[in-house]
Amino acid sequence: MQLKIEKGTFTNHSLEDIANALKKGLSENFKNVEVEVVDCPNLREWDCPSEGISGNQKIIDVGGEPYMHDPNFIGAEFDYQEISKMIGSEKSYALGAGSGAMSCLDGHCGELVINENLITDESRSIIARVSPDKKCIVEKYSARKHGGLGNIYYTDGKQGKVIKIKIKGRSGNQGSLPQAMRSSLSNNLNLNENEHIAIAGVFRILEGKVRSHVQPDYKDIKHEYYDPKQMKCVKDFLQFYEPVGPKLQCYTVLWTGDPTGGELNLRESGEHTHFHSYEDDKDAGHYHFDVTPDEIEYEGYFNTASEVHRVNNIYKELISKNSIE
Repeated sequence: MQLKIEKGTFTNHSLEDIANALKKGLSENFKNVEVEVVDCPNLREWDCPSEGISGNQKIIDVGGEPYMHDPNFIGAEFDYQEISKMIGSEKSYALGAGSGAMSCLDGHCGELVINENLITDESRSIIARVSPDKKCIVEKYSARKHGGLGNIYYTDGKQGKVIKIKIKGRSGNQGSLPQAMRSSLSNNLNLNENEHIAIAGVFRILEGKVRSHVQPDYKDIKHEYYDPKQMKCVKDFLQFYEPVGPKLQCYTVLWTGDPTGGELNLRESGEHTHFHSYEDDKDAGHYHFDVTPDEIEYEGYFNTASEVHRVNNIYKELISKNSIE
């Protein structure tokens, strides 16, 4: 796969301003909210392969739904260690969410929890797959490849100032913490047109349960679900799990919008969050939202990213190809 990379730059806001915006917005959706700027704890105590999430902070948005679901592209794979070298993040701690690389999974599909130290060569990544009886299979994953889409946060892995969030109970309608954070930032930072920010990090679901999904193998999907003209999935095809939790650790990358005004065709949801259990090897997958608003309890650490690197913007390529045809 030949890599094509474009770049966008996010607006700079202080951690204090971001924390205040999060505090104000999240308090409208959750019952008890604490947001503060703190020294990052040693994240190795959370089984991360790095002490922190500071230094040379960047995110990448790779591929897209056509690479995953268009028959012309299924099986596409990207080497995120190779990408790190191309964007000046070769020696980094990489965390995030992506699809599993089928060549590394004997042809299976899966949800990849990226938790990798490219400095010390330590791997804590996890893959979630769907078994023949539709149960969730959780395994270690040491390859540095992901499938047709992925979102990763690269840092030097150093300890520094970060935003700490503690939340208990939900009072509003937004069940997704990352989406609640996105709207909090958009509504309270007074961002002008094409001014956007990105943050990423690790958070835990201490109490409560969530809805999640894992992509099943293609052979097990018995209906047409992808529209190549719209370049997106139009029918459900995923294996959903509910309720899942508690004791889950999530890795999230989120941004308020495209700083280039739409040229990068960033992931439509504006966030990507995968998780695994930090107590056992039974639960992992793609996080959607909580299903127990009274019980839900979060704790997490986040930092900003200054740049987004868009890798292989398949949407731009297909739109250009269709216009020529």
